[in-house]
This record gives sequence, structure tokens and C-alpha cells, in this order.
Amino acid sequence: MTVEELLAELKNIVASLTASGFTTIDSGMAERLDKFAVAAGKAGMKEGKRLVKNLSKTMKAIQKGKSKAESGSVRLTAIDFYVKKHTPRGIVEDL
Repeated sequence: MTVEELLAELKNIVASLTASGFTTIDSGMAERLDKFAVAAGKAGMKEGKRLVKNLSKTMKAIQKGKSKAESGSVRLTAIDFYVKKHTPRGIVEDL
């Protein structure tokens, strides 16, 4: 998966989760995010990988009742910021 494809997928996920919130989490979304984290690591997107893994972990905790939707929203905002600040010439690692 290329950086551009990964960013496009992350934009879709951000839009989807922003629209639906964290009250009803698709059970496959966390697994999808785990795959994107691996792809981000392979693409050299260290910060992107960390942010995606963090969101995935939080979503799993929300599903188990160990975290709240607000925590997921904070992580989603961080990914949204990362995606929006990504430059065409390279990856923005310093947030």
C-alpha cells in the first residue's frame, strides 16, 4: 500500500468515525486499523503508525467498556490532524 493510498483510507476512516461516533463501533474496524498500522510502518510513517495503533487500541477498550467515546474522539482528532498536515513531498513526523 502506498502512502497516498494509506492516507486516502485513513481519510475515509476519519470521515466514517466522525459521522457515526464511537457509540456503535464496527467490530472489523479495529482489525482494519491494525492492518493500516502495519502498512504505515512499512511506508516509513512512524508517527502515523503510532497514531493508528493508538486509535485501534482505544476502540477495542471502548468495545470492552474500559474506555469512553471521548477518548476515541481525541485519538481520531490526532489522526485527522496528521492526515491533513501530510505534505505531498513527504511525511510530517513532527507534530
